[in-house]
Amino acid sequence: MRCKIVIVTFCLAAFATVTYADRVILKDGRIFEGVVKVSAGEVLIEMQLGTIRVPLSEVKKIDRQPTSVEQFKQRLSQINRTDATALIDLAIWAREKGLHKQCKEVLEKVLELQPDNELARKLLGFVRVDNKWVKFAEALQLAQAKLEAGQYKVLLEKLLPALKEITSTELEVVKVKRIEAYAYLRTGHFVRAAKCFKELAEKTSSPESIRYMVISDILAKHPRGMYVISEPYPPTAMLFGSAAPAVSPGPASLRRAEVLQAALRDRAKQIIKQGRDLMKQAKKLESVNSDSARTKYALAEKLFEKADAIVPNIARSWRVEIVRRRIAMITNDINTQAAKFDALKAELGKRDLTPSAYANLIYRMQVLLKRIHEDLDLILKIAAPYERELILDITDAKYRLQRIQALQEVLRQELNGR
Repeated sequence: MRCKIVIVTFCLAAFATVTYADRVILKDGRIFEGVVKVSAGEVLIEMQLGTIRVPLSEVKKIDRQPTSVEQFKQRLSQINRTDATALIDLAIWAREKGLHKQCKEVLEKVLELQPDNELARKLLGFVRVDNKWVKFAEALQLAQAKLEAGQYKVLLEKLLPALKEITSTELEVVKVKRIEAYAYLRTGHFVRAAKCFKELAEKTSSPESIRYMVISDILAKHPRGMYVISEPYPPTAMLFGSAAPAVSPGPASLRRAEVLQAALRDRAKQIIKQGRDLMKQAKKLESVNSDSARTKYALAEKLFEKADAIVPNIARSWRVEIVRRRIAMITNDINTQAAKFDALKAELGKRDLTPSAYANLIYRMQVLLKRIHEDLDLILKIAAPYERELILDITDAKYRLQRIQALQEVLRQELNGR
């Protein structure tokens, strides 16, 4: 007779002291592998997808297997502890088994024997820079310094490949890839740089991903690296006393940081123009189709956000203008609701109202105040990122909100009193 196996849920901590990864063979031939505990006539088998419970009477055999820790101790006892190669092999095995503490301890033993052992150093997260071993964070700083100093050859041929070997997180991969992308750009390898920036866009989130994708697109469209500057860059150079802008109009190489910045500004301005066109359409629709106007404002705002991702704050003034227009539309809605409220308030003065009719009026007034309250909250929410520019709108909304809250309390008391 086949045994009944019950799937149960257990806290993994309950078997924290169990040190076996075993194989259970049932009398009907089935085999289960997992962490086994025998208790009160039952065999509990903790597996990756859950835990099963089997009557001990249905178990033919339990094969006890040594844990990874036990295997590690056994392997360590069998090797020559002065043999660096054997120790490294054991450390690699321990890391594959998830025994990171033991792996580190063995590798540190290797460094006691051979301080310059390259493989042990790399496995411990070291990289050689300027004839000394340093950890990832310090190596990354040195790589950034070499990028800024124009030491591209050693950066691309030695330091970055070494850094890639010891990256352990996605964030570390992104940091190394970013330096690599700009190194290729500065050395005129525009196709490779475009590929690197595209990979960065895929590994990061907005606004970084937007900016990296635009850089990749610019480089892909100019594989030889020549870009025609349409206007002096930076455009404010003369305002700050510079004798001439950093980049004059005409063809220039994208290897120069200023040229890339000018190209990014050109792309952002194109996107801003699209957003402004949508704003014009939205303004015309405000009085005839407010829903369509709101939709177009939302689309324009997305475009301005993209422009700001490419060049920080280049579209901020237009984003503020959109919020102003949205506040004006919300205020119109508030005024409409307020007029309805005043009309209902006038009804309260009639003496022939029945108690139920009076209560109904109070309830309808409460509904209107709730809508106005929500609209004022929305104004404060959308204006918050632009407090400096919209301080008057924020102050007015807060004042009106206080009045609404006071009216809501009066109506609540009035309804409860009745």
